[in-house]
Amino acid sequence: MGCRVVFGVQRPLPVRLTLLSLVLVTLLVAVWTEGQDYYTLLGVNREATTREIRQAFKKLALTMHPDKNPGDPSAHEKFLQVNRAYEVLKDEDLRKKYDKYGEKGLDEQQGGRYESWNFYRYDFGIYDDDLEIITLDSGDFEAAVNSGEIWFINFYFPRCSHCHQLAPAWRRMARSLRSWLG
Repeated sequence: MGCRVVFGVQRPLPVRLTLLSLVLVTLLVAVWTEGQDYYTLLGVNREATTREIRQAFKKLALTMHPDKNPGDPSAHEKFLQVNRAYEVLKDEDLRKKYDKYGEKGLDEQQGGRYESWNFYRYDFGIYDDDLEIITLDSGDFEAAVNSGEIWFINFYFPRCSHCHQLAPAWRRMARSLRSWLG
């Protein structure tokens, strides 16, 4: 009894073209995303503030999160890339490493995961959409304290539901203080 090896299996032309197209698209996506700049992924420039980065991620997360795109098989991978970019650029130290060394300068243990949409629901500033309110980072806070102006500063934890519920009351209090101070 002998063994028979078949090297060339002929498939119909449409099947071969479909397989070839899938391989090419996969390779193109892999090449395109591997060298994708984090700033470009989020749609911000290199001078963007932490707040601008957070707002850009928030807008992207609303549309790109896998929970929002159950029919898109690539949604998970796309969101991982955007999430990784956000995690790096929002952190001052990681951002400096990324700016200096690129992705290779970052710790391989960072990122690579995502949470359900509810995890991110409170991860943004309570007042991000309010043009009268300034979200201060550590550098802005120092400048505000030393400016000589009177500031009402509300400290809160972005994922705290009570903080979100109290936001309108703090807003009203700030307005009444402003009118009282003149």
